[in-house]
Formats: sequence, C-alpha cells, structure tokens
Amino acid sequence: MLELNNQYTVIKRQVQTEVLKEFFAGTLAEHADAIPFRLIPKQRVPNRCCIYKERAMVRYRIMALLGVDIEHEDDEMKGLGAYVQEALGSHRPTLPILTTINTACSSCPPDRYLISDACRGCFARPCLANCPKDCISFSNGQAHIDENRCIRCGKCKEVCPFHAVVHIPVPCEEACPVNAVKKNEDGYVEIDYEKCISCGRCAMSCPFGAIVDRSSVLPVAKILKDNEPVTALIAPAIEGQFPGTLAQIKQALLAVGFSQVIEVSEGARITCEHEASELNERKLAGKGYLTTSCCPAYMELIDKHLPFLSEHRSSALSPMGYAALLAKQLHPEAKTVFIGPCLAKKVEAVRLGTLDGVITFSELASLFIARGVDVREMVSADLGDTASFVDCREFALSGGVASCVLSRMTAGSEITVLPINGIDKKMFRAMKVWERRPVETDLVEVMCCEGGCINGPGVVVKPSVAVKLRGGDKATMPVKAMRSVLGPKEGGV
Repeated sequence: MLELNNQYTVIKRQVQTEVLKEFFAGTLAEHADAIPFRLIPKQRVPNRCCIYKERAMVRYRIMALLGVDIEHEDDEMKGLGAYVQEALGSHRPTLPILTTINTACSSCPPDRYLISDACRGCFARPCLANCPKDCISFSNGQAHIDENRCIRCGKCKEVCPFHAVVHIPVPCEEACPVNAVKKNEDGYVEIDYEKCISCGRCAMSCPFGAIVDRSSVLPVAKILKDNEPVTALIAPAIEGQFPGTLAQIKQALLAVGFSQVIEVSEGARITCEHEASELNERKLAGKGYLTTSCCPAYMELIDKHLPFLSEHRSSALSPMGYAALLAKQLHPEAKTVFIGPCLAKKVEAVRLGTLDGVITFSELASLFIARGVDVREMVSADLGDTASFVDCREFALSGGVASCVLSRMTAGSEITVLPINGIDKKMFRAMKVWERRPVETDLVEVMCCEGGCINGPGVVVKPSVAVKLRGGDKATMPVKAMRSVLGPKEGGV
C-alpha cells in the first residue's frame, strides 16, 4: 500500500482542517467554494497537469468530506455551499462509505510484468525455465515477455538473479482482497459494492486519490459546536497516534468539546469475556474452531464472501458495540461518537444503530488543529479505574485479541491459536479452502489490516511510529507465527 507520508495525505489534511476552521467560524457555507483557490494558488507548481485540475480535486475532496456520494451526486453547477447545508442536515453515516472520483483516476494500464535493462541475458535463464506459459524469449542478449501469453504469475520475477523483472500493478486493484475494484468500460475505477468489504485498502493505495471515503465529520463538528452532550468512544489504537499520553489525549477531547470520554477497551473486556466463554463451550462440545468478531471488515467478508464461517464466528458484539451500550447506560442523554482507525466501523455503526457518528483519527487530528488544541500541552485527565481492561488496549495489535481471550479462559486443555495478520488476495483464497478442509485450530483471530488496527486507513502515523509511542510492541502473541499453542490461565470465565 501507499506510504502514509505523501503529498496526497498532506493535501487531504489541509482540506479537512480548512473546512473545519470555516465551519467553527460560521462561514463554511459562504467560503467553501473559495477553499480550492486558497489551497491551490495560481503561482503554485501543480503536481497534476495544471492548477485547475488540482483545484477541481480539492473541490471533490471537500465533497467527500461533506459525505457526498460523488459517483451519483456530482452536480458541477451546484456550489459547495449547497452541499454544506445538506451535510448539516444529516446525522449517522450512510452507505456505501466509499466513493470514486473519475476525474482523479489516471486509468492505469493493466497489471503487467516487464523486463528492465538490468537483464544480463544470463546462461542459466531461470525465467525461461520457470515460465509456465513459455512467454519469455531472448533476442539481442536480453529477455522479452509476450504480454499476450503472460498470465502474470510472477514466476520470472521470483527467480531472476538480477531482479531485472519489474511488476507494474494497478495499485487499487492489487490492494483489494476480494476483487471489488475494477476499471469500467471507460477505463475509470469502479467499485462493486456487492463485493466490497469496506476495508479501505483501495483508498490507501491509490496514488491519485481517486477513491475516497464519505466522511461524517461535519455532523460531529456540528454536535460539538452546538454544545450538545456527546460521549467520545476512543478505540484502543488511539494510543500512539498523537504526541502525548493517553491521559492527555482524553483531556484534548474534552477541550475540543466532548462531554466525556469512554475507552472502547472497556467494551473489549466484555467482548473477550464473551468469546472466552464461547471458546470454552465449543472446545468442550467439540464444535470446531471459533473466530473473533471485532474486525468489521472481516464481518463483511463473512457476510458477502465466506458465509460458511457464520457458524464459526463469535456471537459477541465488537468492543465498539459494547462500548456504545455502556455509554447509553451511563449517559443516556448524550450522543455517542466513535473515534478510530477504521472505515468499516462506519458500516458497523449503520448496522448497530446505536451510534450518532464515526470519525477517524485523521479527522480527529484536523479537529484538534481547527480548534487550536495541542495534545502535548494538555494536563493529564483522570483515566479512572482501568485495571479490569488495561490489557484490552492491546486489541489494536495483531495477537492482542487472542491474548486477551486466552487470559480469561478457564483452566483446562491447551488452546491452539491461528492469528490472521492481514487479509490480502492470497489469504482470502486460503480462507476459502476452510469450507472443504476446516482449519485445525481452536481460535482464529482475524485482523484485516496487517499489524492490527494501528495500520488502519484512518490512522495519523505509521504503525512503527505508533508502536514506539505506545511504549514498544506489547503484543502478547508473535504475529509472524501462523500457529502457536498457548495454555489458559487460572481464574478466567
């Protein structure tokens, strides 16, 4: 996927911040159409063909920030101010959460393999020997690929001793694990929403910004501006996303306008207790493996592509689901907003119907900037009694969910665990096989994002930075090991 630190991320953050600044100043409807000109002045050296296209892209980025379904609601004669008024009249996230910008799409050529000038025309010629379709030939001492016969298996690239074979992918298509992203008859990107699991990998991968998420940050900003009582539900992955401690992040949320803050790790405790109980029952009854239920993109994967796994997934709500119920019990008069790294949580929020908004860490960062809140300058807030769920903060890391579940198991036989550390095309194909040959394990922990939620599409910093800011990798299970055997502890469920 695309490196997080890039020009598109910078302009995206600038757009979010400018829109929110204008909103809190009460001038967004009047000044929205001026933002593209402000961000892309005429003296700027454009990264695209011209400043006019760059301004158009900023306009579309603002529309996505307003929650507009650009594919179906793009009216070039309609001012952004009108879209602002419509956005302020909406509340909960709407589906689909992704939309495409045809004007931004570069119509990338099909995925292919090419021989570079690094080819030495060696005597061994492993590329020729290993090609299953005999599509490699040699002329003038250099290899050539017949693209009409090539099946893009990559064998030649794997065996070339000079790394002379270059793979040129279509980034969005390559990133999608379920083949939901394709080009339409006009050559522009298109998403098959019947297949899409809303993982956001395509949006993270497109270097042209042609796939964007439909934000719901403006309705959340309106709640804050109107001083309505609202509870922030912060995902475990928030620790390490901002400079400062978790206690300072909580205080920053209060400073930006939230009435109270609840750690979703508290909901994670309920989730893992429920899953521990289920796992214990399945183990005793010999019902086969249990899969975790906290990743919403994985839940979409089951519903749309792997229905046979329905009988194996835990019936527990996700940590967000339990945290939302807890928030309503503690503060029934307050609205609830989930803040996390995940786009698929917006889909889950629509399904649950118990949340009033979902925003990403990236959008929260823009909220902080727009409101002039610096996390590092905050006085640490009281986190309360966290002893019962402090270990559940590791739900953000691959292996953390399974570890929390096992720590709450009753004493007994050993439990085998299969951690799925990221779902790509290869893993998706492997999981399909489970219908015919069930995986021989007790617990399958599934994270669609490699490394866990700290690598989600809505994060602010790279996973390596987040882990460092969290105080080092505390994941209690080696993520590189596909299968490990862990013994349960005493005194659990």
